[in-house]
Order: sequence, then C-alpha cells, then structure tokens
Amino acid sequence: MIAVSGLFMFFIALSIHFSININGTLALMSIITGAVATSRLHVKAHSYLELILGCFIGMFPQLILVNYWL
Repeated sequence: MIAVSGLFMFFIALSIHFSININGTLALMSIITGAVATSRLHVKAHSYLELILGCFIGMFPQLILVNYWL
C-alpha cells in the first residue's frame, strides 16, 4: 500500500504540475490501489487500519515534496 499509494500521489502531482490530462492513468492507478488493498484483506495479511495507515504513509512524503516541487 505504501508503494502503490506513493506512486498514485506522484501521478496526481505530475498531472497538476504539467497541466496534462492523464485521467486514464489516474483511473488505472485507482483500480490498482484498490486491487492491492483488496488482495491484502483477502489473504488476511493486514487489517483495515493497517491498510489505511499504509496509504497515508505512502502519500505523506509525496505531499511534502510537492511543496518544494510545485
């Protein structure tokens, strides 16, 4: 979740910074993020709280770096 959500947030920042339309990529990343979360829940590797925490941990560094990049 950390890696996928970090990559997802990077694509969002990339779209904002360059003002390009990558809605297809963002939709695909949203589906991939959901698939990763669902698979982790299905195999009982993580709980809901761990997945949400992993998502925030992955997005937090990207949000910090966006302030320096944009």
